[in-house]
Amino acid sequence: MCIIETKLKVEIHVNFKEEGYNSWRRDRKGKGGGGVLIIVCDNMW
Repeated sequence: MCIIETKLKVEIHVNFKEEGYNSWRRDRKGKGGGGVLIIVCDNMW
């Protein structure tokens, strides 16, 4: 899953590891919007 325009702040922690997913995010620092969150199933096979 890929979510764009997340508007997440640094102090908001996203962790789906316990549910079996890896997540990566790239926040736009110093901007009012933007950001990307990518979530991938840990065991795809």
